[in-house]
Amino acid sequence: MRNGSILVTTVIILVIVSVLGISVFFAFNQYRENVELTAQRLEATYRASNILNLGVACLKKHFGFLGMEINWSTGSVTWFDDFRKRVLLQSDGDAWENVFSLLDTEKYYNLSSDIDFSTEASKLGFSNFEAVAIPFKNNPFFALLVVRAQVGKAVVYKYAVLSSDFLNKYAYFTEKETRPDGDKIYFITQDIIDGPFRSNDVIHVKGEPLFKGSVEFKDIDLEAGEGPRYENPPPKYLTEEDIKKYNIEKIKDYYSQQIERIVKPASEVVLSSEPVGIELPSINEFVESWEEKENDKTIYYKKQREIVYTLEFNTPKGSSGNDYLIKVSYKEVYRIYKSEDQEKWNFVREEVLGEGELFHIKSKPNSDQYHLVLQGNEAREFLGLDRNEYDIYFNGVIKTDNDVYLKNMSEGNIKPMFVDGRYTIVANNIYIEDHIIYNDYREVLEEIADKEKISGNSDQKIAQAVIRKLGVDGNIEEDYSELLKNHESDDFLNLVAYKNVVITDKKPNMKIFASIYAFTGSFYVKGYNEKDFLKNNERELTERELTIFGSLAQYVRGAVGTFYWSRDGKPTIKTGYRKNYIYDWRILKGFSVFGTPTVPKESNILNVREVY
Repeated sequence: MRNGSILVTTVIILVIVSVLGISVFFAFNQYRENVELTAQRLEATYRASNILNLGVACLKKHFGFLGMEINWSTGSVTWFDDFRKRVLLQSDGDAWENVFSLLDTEKYYNLSSDIDFSTEASKLGFSNFEAVAIPFKNNPFFALLVVRAQVGKAVVYKYAVLSSDFLNKYAYFTEKETRPDGDKIYFITQDIIDGPFRSNDVIHVKGEPLFKGSVEFKDIDLEAGEGPRYENPPPKYLTEEDIKKYNIEKIKDYYSQQIERIVKPASEVVLSSEPVGIELPSINEFVESWEEKENDKTIYYKKQREIVYTLEFNTPKGSSGNDYLIKVSYKEVYRIYKSEDQEKWNFVREEVLGEGELFHIKSKPNSDQYHLVLQGNEAREFLGLDRNEYDIYFNGVIKTDNDVYLKNMSEGNIKPMFVDGRYTIVANNIYIEDHIIYNDYREVLEEIADKEKISGNSDQKIAQAVIRKLGVDGNIEEDYSELLKNHESDDFLNLVAYKNVVITDKKPNMKIFASIYAFTGSFYVKGYNEKDFLKNNERELTERELTIFGSLAQYVRGAVGTFYWSRDGKPTIKTGYRKNYIYDWRILKGFSVFGTPTVPKESNILNVREVY
């Protein structure tokens, strides 16, 4: 080989080795940088997670009945656009784009200005981070908490949606499962709780009830059958600390104080420049008392002068006589009560002194106001007003310390009431006489009725529709609950009773669309152990469905029906209703209504994510 060829070959080899060396160097350097960036990102993630938890803990004290009561700073967060771009690139970016559209990004709260937060962050030794809360537009109950942590070149965002700690985050909540007289009320095979379940007491079970959501209880007493069927992880057993935190009596005390902040007498409502609720006059006066002997036992009686209100929800039809959202009437009565110990008083009868219509509320087109229409001289005098019509700012709350009946005033006993809008009704006791349906669900219920071959007009079909239809063997044959859970609506109702919420008129396939609260009493069915509408035919099982679409919270569990053991060994409804409780998941998706009971100085964490 010639000397020139060896030289050329040597040069080529050196070039190749050099290129390979440089490539290896850059590859190794890139690997080292990637390893270093990964380590930085892990450290930033760890830091962001701890700061987020600290932020959640420190923001709790600002949450309550009126949402976040906080001094917001005006302006925008400098890095928010970068954060937003990164979030929208994620697989669930579309869902978060909707969240961003709800935010008021011209306001924020820097948690570094919170002494408790700064002190704890300093103890942890964390630096190079920012933590801010951003409110939702026109919704004080929700906020977005975002933490930005940086270590070297790595930037990590950890973020969560927080809300007031609404009591209706549970589909079912009960303080006590056993009645004061010692009677137990059972969950049985045909019962379905479709949503988060919580009892601060020992629950009693016979058969195989179905729990489709999370389950929390103090303990369980399984008296017969295979026991509950759980579609989620095993139940959580509550500690005494857990139970004290969600004591419904304490929640009631807090609520009764706070509700007064958002309601006023009608004479002040008509002067308010911001949305406010209507407080109806409360009359509850002692008249006389006496004693009687019954079977050698002294029975005590007392007479009270009271006001009883009737409320009717309605979907405006456009005609002058029926164009209202809600109507309020009243009765002035003498009520007789009796007692064996002068502590627990039971209602006996009432004598009507006078009655009449008070007012109705209409929507005002192209306005954020409502139209209040009074019904004559007596209504004006009763409410302390001097005109028949007013334009008012109304937050949807109607409150009284007396009893309220919810009843359809129109002829016919099957017509449901349709709720169009967002309302909270607060009263001593609340009595339900008719179906209560969100107006936006009309078509869904008609669709279910058509599937079930139910005939009649729209109201009849909606009233008779069965959400979870049972076969002759008592098992679910058709389940239409997903149609309700997946439907979009802006209608909502809270029924808040300081004592009891009672179904007084049993309708076949009773439906109540609402969040129900019985603070010191129970939710129950009057005459739950009487047959009433129940027939001995093939529709017997389906006619006994009680659907609550929303949530239920009560102090002592009330009875809605009785059962017997069938020949095949299943507990089967005998009188009253089987329970079909379906959670309204809109509650945990940013939906809020004024007057919803909350736990003070606590918050719900609805979503937690991170992005880098």
